[in-house]
Amino acid sequence: MRYKVVIRRYKDGRISFDTFEVEANPSESVLDVVERISIEKDKTLVFEHACHHGVCGACGMVINGVERLACITRIGDVARNGVVVLEPLRGFKVISDLAVDKSRMFGRYRLVAPSTLEKLELRLNNAVSIPREKLYDCLECGICYSACPIANTFPEYLGPSLLALISRSGNERVPRVVDSRRGVWGCHAAFECSVRCPVNFKPGESILKLRRNIISGRVRVEG
Repeated sequence: MRYKVVIRRYKDGRISFDTFEVEANPSESVLDVVERISIEKDKTLVFEHACHHGVCGACGMVINGVERLACITRIGDVARNGVVVLEPLRGFKVISDLAVDKSRMFGRYRLVAPSTLEKLELRLNNAVSIPREKLYDCLECGICYSACPIANTFPEYLGPSLLALISRSGNERVPRVVDSRRGVWGCHAAFECSVRCPVNFKPGESILKLRRNIISGRVRVEG
Protein backbone atom coordinates (compact mmCIF):
# COMPACT_ATOMS: atom_id res chain seq x y z
CA MET A 1 0.00 0.00 0.00
CA ARG A 2 1.20 3.52 -0.75
CA TYR A 3 1.44 5.99 2.13
CA LYS A 4 2.30 9.66 2.38
CA VAL A 5 4.60 10.23 5.34
CA VAL A 6 4.84 13.87 6.38
CA ILE A 7 7.80 14.56 8.67
CA ARG A 8 8.40 17.72 10.64
CA ARG A 9 12.00 18.76 9.99
CA TYR A 10 14.22 20.98 12.08
CA LYS A 11 17.54 22.06 10.57
CA ASP A 12 19.66 25.11 11.39
CA GLY A 13 16.85 26.70 13.39
CA ARG A 14 14.32 26.34 10.57
CA ILE A 15 11.15 24.26 10.72
CA SER A 16 9.65 22.66 7.62
CA PHE A 17 7.54 19.67 6.63
CA ASP A 18 8.73 17.17 4.05
CA THR A 19 6.45 14.61 2.41
CA PHE A 20 7.68 11.18 1.34
CA GLU A 21 5.65 8.65 -0.63
CA VAL A 22 6.48 5.08 0.35
CA GLU A 23 5.21 1.59 -0.33
CA ALA A 24 4.63 -0.32 2.89
CA ASN A 25 2.70 -3.26 4.24
CA PRO A 26 0.06 -2.04 6.74
CA SER A 27 1.58 -4.39 9.32
CA GLU A 28 4.99 -2.71 9.13
CA SER A 29 5.98 -0.48 12.01
CA VAL A 30 6.26 3.26 11.63
CA LEU A 31 9.92 2.90 12.60
CA ASP A 32 10.50 0.44 9.75
CA VAL A 33 9.10 3.00 7.33
CA VAL A 34 11.13 5.86 8.79
CA GLU A 35 14.30 3.80 8.51
CA ARG A 36 13.52 3.03 4.89
CA ILE A 37 12.98 6.72 4.17
CA SER A 38 16.32 7.57 5.75
CA ILE A 39 18.14 4.91 3.71
CA GLU A 40 16.40 5.28 0.35
CA LYS A 41 15.13 8.85 0.20
CA ASP A 42 16.87 11.21 2.64
CA LYS A 43 20.03 10.26 4.51
CA THR A 44 19.93 13.57 6.44
CA LEU A 45 16.80 12.54 8.36
CA VAL A 46 17.57 12.41 12.09
CA PHE A 47 15.64 10.16 14.49
CA GLU A 48 16.34 7.88 17.45
CA HIS A 49 15.98 4.12 17.68
CA ALA A 50 17.63 1.13 19.32
CA CYS A 51 15.83 -2.07 20.32
CA HIS A 52 12.91 -2.15 17.83
CA HIS A 53 10.85 -4.08 20.41
CA GLY A 54 9.27 -1.43 22.66
CA VAL A 55 11.83 -1.90 25.41
CA CYS A 56 14.34 0.95 25.18
CA GLY A 57 11.93 3.88 24.68
CA ALA A 58 14.23 5.65 22.22
CA CYS A 59 11.82 5.97 19.29
CA GLY A 60 9.06 7.97 20.98
CA MET A 61 7.48 10.53 18.67
CA VAL A 62 4.15 12.19 17.92
CA ILE A 63 2.36 10.16 15.27
CA ASN A 64 -0.72 11.83 13.79
CA GLY A 65 -1.02 13.94 16.93
CA VAL A 66 -0.57 11.11 19.43
CA GLU A 67 2.55 10.15 21.38
CA ARG A 68 3.63 6.60 20.54
CA LEU A 69 6.66 4.34 20.24
CA ALA A 70 7.28 4.10 16.51
CA CYS A 71 8.70 0.57 16.74
CA ILE A 72 5.48 -1.00 18.04
CA THR A 73 3.05 1.17 16.08
CA ARG A 74 1.82 -0.36 12.83
CA ILE A 75 1.52 2.18 10.05
CA GLY A 76 -1.79 0.72 8.89
CA ASP A 77 -3.31 1.33 12.34
CA VAL A 78 -2.49 5.05 12.47
CA ALA A 79 -2.63 6.27 8.88
CA ARG A 80 -5.51 8.60 8.05
CA ASN A 81 -6.54 8.31 4.43
CA GLY A 82 -3.06 7.00 3.75
CA VAL A 83 -1.32 9.92 5.47
CA VAL A 84 0.94 9.74 8.53
CA VAL A 85 2.35 12.90 10.13
CA LEU A 86 5.45 12.47 12.31
CA GLU A 87 6.63 15.11 14.77
CA PRO A 88 9.14 15.16 17.66
CA LEU A 89 7.95 14.74 21.25
CA ARG A 90 6.53 17.92 22.74
CA GLY A 91 8.03 19.74 25.70
CA PHE A 92 11.65 18.93 24.82
CA LYS A 93 14.27 20.89 22.94
CA VAL A 94 14.51 19.53 19.40
CA ILE A 95 18.04 18.55 18.42
CA SER A 96 17.23 17.81 14.79
CA ASP A 97 14.11 16.54 13.03
CA LEU A 98 12.55 13.82 15.25
CA ALA A 99 15.38 13.67 17.82
CA VAL A 100 14.93 15.59 21.07
CA ASP A 101 17.11 16.42 24.07
CA LYS A 102 15.65 14.59 27.09
CA SER A 103 18.07 16.08 29.60
CA ARG A 104 15.15 18.12 30.99
CA MET A 105 13.57 14.85 32.11
CA PHE A 106 16.73 13.06 33.21
CA GLY A 107 18.01 16.17 34.96
CA ARG A 108 15.02 16.11 37.31
CA TYR A 109 16.30 12.92 38.89
CA ARG A 110 19.15 14.88 40.43
CA LEU A 111 16.65 17.05 42.33
CA VAL A 112 15.74 14.13 44.57
CA ALA A 113 19.03 12.25 44.45
CA PRO A 114 20.89 10.64 45.94
CA SER A 115 18.75 9.46 48.89
CA THR A 116 15.46 8.70 47.11
CA LEU A 117 17.00 7.14 44.02
CA GLU A 118 19.39 5.04 46.09
CA LYS A 119 16.45 3.62 48.00
CA LEU A 120 14.67 2.91 44.72
CA GLU A 121 17.69 0.98 43.50
CA LEU A 122 17.97 -0.97 46.74
CA ARG A 123 14.34 -2.00 46.52
CA LEU A 124 14.84 -3.14 42.95
CA ASN A 125 17.73 -5.34 44.01
CA ASN A 126 15.70 -6.86 46.83
CA ALA A 127 13.68 -9.73 45.39
CA VAL A 128 11.32 -9.69 48.36
CA SER A 129 10.08 -6.14 47.71
CA ILE A 130 9.48 -6.38 43.95
CA PRO A 131 6.33 -8.49 43.34
CA ARG A 132 3.58 -5.88 43.87
CA GLU A 133 5.34 -2.95 42.20
CA LYS A 134 6.68 -2.53 38.69
CA LEU A 135 9.35 0.10 39.25
CA TYR A 136 11.47 -1.29 36.47
CA ASP A 137 8.76 -0.91 33.79
CA CYS A 138 9.26 2.82 33.15
CA LEU A 139 11.03 3.12 29.80
CA GLU A 140 12.06 6.75 30.41
CA CYS A 141 10.84 7.34 26.86
CA GLY A 142 9.51 10.86 27.55
CA ILE A 143 6.06 10.12 26.17
CA CYS A 144 4.36 11.04 29.45
CA TYR A 145 6.17 14.40 29.49
CA SER A 146 5.12 15.11 25.92
CA ALA A 147 1.49 14.18 26.59
CA CYS A 148 1.26 16.09 29.91
CA PRO A 149 -0.30 19.56 29.53
CA ILE A 150 1.45 20.75 32.70
CA ALA A 151 4.91 19.57 31.68
CA ASN A 152 4.39 21.43 28.41
CA THR A 153 3.38 24.72 30.03
CA PHE A 154 5.19 24.75 33.40
CA PRO A 155 8.93 24.16 32.86
CA GLU A 156 9.64 23.67 36.58
CA TYR A 157 7.25 20.72 36.93
CA LEU A 158 9.14 17.57 37.92
CA GLY A 159 7.16 15.46 35.49
CA PRO A 160 5.03 12.30 35.59
CA SER A 161 7.67 9.58 35.38
CA LEU A 162 9.84 10.84 38.23
CA LEU A 163 6.88 11.46 40.54
CA ALA A 164 5.51 8.00 39.73
CA LEU A 165 8.83 6.37 40.62
CA ILE A 166 8.95 8.25 43.92
CA SER A 167 5.36 7.20 44.66
CA ARG A 168 6.22 3.55 44.09
CA SER A 169 9.40 3.69 46.16
CA GLY A 170 7.44 3.08 49.34
CA ASN A 171 9.19 5.87 51.25
CA GLU A 172 6.93 7.65 53.74
CA ARG A 173 9.00 10.84 53.64
CA VAL A 174 9.49 12.58 50.33
CA PRO A 175 11.83 15.42 49.34
CA ARG A 176 10.35 18.87 49.97
CA VAL A 177 10.32 19.71 46.25
CA VAL A 178 7.91 16.80 45.65
CA ASP A 179 5.42 18.28 48.14
CA SER A 180 5.09 21.52 46.18
CA ARG A 181 3.65 23.01 43.02
CA ARG A 182 6.72 21.78 41.17
CA GLY A 183 5.80 18.31 42.38
CA VAL A 184 2.50 16.52 42.99
CA TRP A 185 0.46 19.70 43.41
CA GLY A 186 1.28 20.83 39.91
CA CYS A 187 -0.50 17.84 38.42
CA HIS A 188 -4.00 18.63 37.11
CA ALA A 189 -4.99 14.96 36.87
CA ALA A 190 -5.49 15.03 33.11
CA PHE A 191 -4.21 11.43 33.00
CA GLU A 192 -2.84 11.88 29.48
CA CYS A 193 0.42 10.48 30.86
CA SER A 194 -1.29 7.22 31.81
CA VAL A 195 -3.32 7.00 28.60
CA ARG A 196 -0.23 7.41 26.40
CA CYS A 197 2.23 5.33 28.44
CA PRO A 198 3.30 2.40 26.21
CA VAL A 199 3.88 0.04 29.16
CA ASN A 200 0.83 0.91 31.29
CA PHE A 201 3.01 2.38 34.06
CA LYS A 202 0.08 4.65 35.06
CA PRO A 203 2.04 7.65 36.34
CA GLY A 204 -1.14 9.69 36.84
CA GLU A 205 -2.59 7.22 39.32
CA SER A 206 0.75 6.98 41.11
CA ILE A 207 0.92 10.76 41.50
CA LEU A 208 -2.53 10.84 43.08
CA LYS A 209 -1.48 8.03 45.42
CA LEU A 210 1.56 10.07 46.42
CA ARG A 211 -0.71 13.04 47.14
CA ARG A 212 -2.86 10.90 49.42
CA ASN A 213 0.20 9.61 51.25
CA ILE A 214 1.48 13.15 51.78
CA ILE A 215 -1.89 14.31 53.16
CA SER A 216 -2.13 11.23 55.41
CA GLY A 217 1.32 12.00 56.77
CA ARG A 218 0.27 15.56 57.60
CA VAL A 219 -2.86 14.32 59.39
CA ARG A 220 -0.81 11.89 61.50
CA VAL A 221 1.67 14.62 62.44
CA GLU A 222 -0.97 17.21 63.25
CA GLY A 223 -3.19 14.71 65.02
